[in-house]
Amino acid sequence: MGAVEFFEELRFIWELLAAEHLFALVFAKRRKRYGWMAMVSGLTLTAWACLYPFWQNGFSWDEYGGWGKVFHIAWYVVLAVASGIALYLCYDLTVADTMFLCVAGYSLQHVEFVMVNEVLAKGVCGWLPNLLPLYVAVCVVTAILLYVLAYSVVADNFHAAGGTLFEDKPSNLIFMSLTCSMLFAATFMCQEIFVSSQYNYDQINYLGAATDFLICLLILGVQYNICKVHNLNRERDIIGQLLYERKRQYELSRENIETINHKCHDLKHQIRALKQVGQDERNQYIDELEHSIDIYDAVVETGNEVVNTILSEKSLNCERRKIKLSYIVDASHLDFMSTLDIYAILGNALDNAIENVSRYQDADKRVISLAIKTVGDFLSIQTNNYCEGEVEIRGGLPVTTKRDKEYHGFGMKSMRHLAGKYGGSLAVNVKDNVFTLQILLPMPNEFLRLYAERSQRES
Repeated sequence: MGAVEFFEELRFIWELLAAEHLFALVFAKRRKRYGWMAMVSGLTLTAWACLYPFWQNGFSWDEYGGWGKVFHIAWYVVLAVASGIALYLCYDLTVADTMFLCVAGYSLQHVEFVMVNEVLAKGVCGWLPNLLPLYVAVCVVTAILLYVLAYSVVADNFHAAGGTLFEDKPSNLIFMSLTCSMLFAATFMCQEIFVSSQYNYDQINYLGAATDFLICLLILGVQYNICKVHNLNRERDIIGQLLYERKRQYELSRENIETINHKCHDLKHQIRALKQVGQDERNQYIDELEHSIDIYDAVVETGNEVVNTILSEKSLNCERRKIKLSYIVDASHLDFMSTLDIYAILGNALDNAIENVSRYQDADKRVISLAIKTVGDFLSIQTNNYCEGEVEIRGGLPVTTKRDKEYHGFGMKSMRHLAGKYGGSLAVNVKDNVFTLQILLPMPNEFLRLYAERSQRES
């Protein structure tokens, strides 16, 4: 057992863990005690990798024939699977997404391995492994440059996915299992091609290395496009929701104009009538006038155009349904969110509440409250509404009862997904017949600074 062989085992597991964490950091939310879990898993896998040179040195693989190669492959496959388990323990991921990131990490690590270990160290510069310090330096520099390049290419795309690409459905798990199996089979077969004519360092079959390199790049490209298509589909759905909301807003505006014209016509007659009636009847007319003017209270002004549109629509909708909607909204803190995401979160939250309270005849139960405010360094979006009976919870979310799933199918999963996109969380609670939905989003430092400056000016 030489120092080079020992270094190669450490290099494999360190580069693999670095590649997997590189993709996971921009893709998913870290679990609690992430630092401890990452350190413990890293040390454990490092110690495990160090056992292979001793095990290999204690056996004569030639005595086992083809089984020696099977043991060799199995060792690295099991080590890669163990790194996937460690990744799952460090990040909030589905099993399918964990496998997806492991495939990406293994492919990236293998690209670096082919470039340095096979082409450079065993081919072009066969003397390089004899100078271990220089070889280590080349490996470190190459890995850093390649990983930084990969990060710059995929970071935005992976981050936009919001931490979830595949749910743990049987079809997804089977697909990812097949992808992992194909990756392992392809890379090990290409390595076999590479060494098939390698009687010494002067005879190298570069066909295996080139094929290995291209297969890993192809897999990374396919994964990049899977993520991109997922993001485009989600944006398409949200844009569809936005267009639907705009259509409804247009219809709402047209109804408002018709209502206002009708009210103005009625007001003229009621004002004339006030001059000719007695006191009791005059009070009745005044009450009717006050009710007519209530329509203007539904025009909301919060300082944020998107929130104005949503609350105006929902307020008028509640007015027609005899639902009381109260809100305390500081919309100035929502600037760090995109228009589409605000529409999806607030629209779904209020639609769910309106649908729930519409089932009750008692006016005291037809009440909804909305509060948007800052809580420390977090932005809190909270709705409360009356709720009777048992609420079925699956995966931490209530099961939807909506029928119009084409335009209302985002629901709780969509809101939780969007909350995760901004590094936040969604929680639901039912207590004393009150259903509470709360979304907490960490406010970006820039908005916290601007908010502090504005507060100082106002004070």
